[in-house]
Amino acid sequence: MAVTSATQTDEFDPFSPESMDDPYPAYAELLRAEEPLYLAQRDMWLVIRYEHVRSAAKNHAGLSSADGIAYHRSTLPVLFGLDQPDHTRLRALIRHDFSPRGVQFWRPFIERVCGDLLDEAVATGDIDLVQQAIILQPVKVITTIVGVPDDNLAKLKLTAGVLESFIANAKVGEDAPEDPDENALRLQAAKAALSSVAGLSGYLGNLLTRRRDEPARDDVVSKLFAAAASGGVTENEILWLCLTLLVGGQETMTHFLGNMLDALLNHPDQLRLVRERPELIGPTIEETARFYPPVQNVFRTATTDVVVGNTTIPQGARVELSFAAGNRDPRKFPAPNDYRIDRVTDGHLGFGAGIHTCVGAHLARLQATTFLRMLLDRTDDIELIGELVKVKSPAFRGLDHLPLRLTPRSSGPFARA
Repeated sequence: MAVTSATQTDEFDPFSPESMDDPYPAYAELLRAEEPLYLAQRDMWLVIRYEHVRSAAKNHAGLSSADGIAYHRSTLPVLFGLDQPDHTRLRALIRHDFSPRGVQFWRPFIERVCGDLLDEAVATGDIDLVQQAIILQPVKVITTIVGVPDDNLAKLKLTAGVLESFIANAKVGEDAPEDPDENALRLQAAKAALSSVAGLSGYLGNLLTRRRDEPARDDVVSKLFAAAASGGVTENEILWLCLTLLVGGQETMTHFLGNMLDALLNHPDQLRLVRERPELIGPTIEETARFYPPVQNVFRTATTDVVVGNTTIPQGARVELSFAAGNRDPRKFPAPNDYRIDRVTDGHLGFGAGIHTCVGAHLARLQATTFLRMLLDRTDDIELIGELVKVKSPAFRGLDHLPLRLTPRSSGPFARA
């Protein structure tokens, strides 16, 4: 693709190990630019300023999701990979279930799941909280809301993780990287992911077949079957919509909870502050979404020449919208690299923007608020006792391992007897 009038940079590669480990120092430098940047070595555009990212995310006609949300183009009928009118039609079918009022129906269940997991974690003391608690909470919650039996938790947890890797990063072929090691890793990931997609879609297909003849319940599957009876959705669309909810509801929520603890442990003054002032638990969730969003960026394809700022991005270009960089734009958020749970975070991009704003944002807020409140209620101290392990991805930020020592509450209703 020929680019003749663009601000170019070859000093940043979003797929380098350094960038995947910590892209924020690079974002601070890139945000000095006033316009979108063209990365010649990757033949892609990088939109990083807050106002530019927000407006571009809302330009769903000029910047299409149909080629997938990752750097490598792919076509999967998942909700976040659909354009209008299908996106709005399918999203409308689940809008109520994930509205602020809709998710409150599940509050008692979420509190029970979270309380049981944290009681066991605190009783254990020294624990990898991600692997032994954080992963399980969103799996139990989203499978129940969708209507998937929880006797397959391990299978769903593993397949969702592989599928996320496939959607985010894995592709081989004509545009495979020249680095043979990188190419081999992507080939391995692609093969594993394709197998995972087949296994999970087969499992869901069999489940939906069984559920079709069962009495209706208060879950998403039952409501989608009712919509199918009136012609509002096809059975294949039900399958992919459920798969989207299972993947998005598990992996991103796991990342969010890990990121929140990562940020609080790295800023002990803020951890002390939220202990002293529980009314800041809600703002802590919003500041975490700004500071460490689990979805760092999404890609779009320009369907025509698109103007962002004063720059024209040519038709056919692959465009990265960096929520993570936009959330650190000093033009919008003063001292953006400071984690401050009492700051004003209105308008942050932690859950995206436009028609593809995270459909589960209200459920995520409820789960995170419940988790943090219950964790603080049950502990006097939270201490990192080993090396945390980050997810290696250019698109997602999260933790695979978080070794902690949880000191039980010494007084109050959750004190150890």
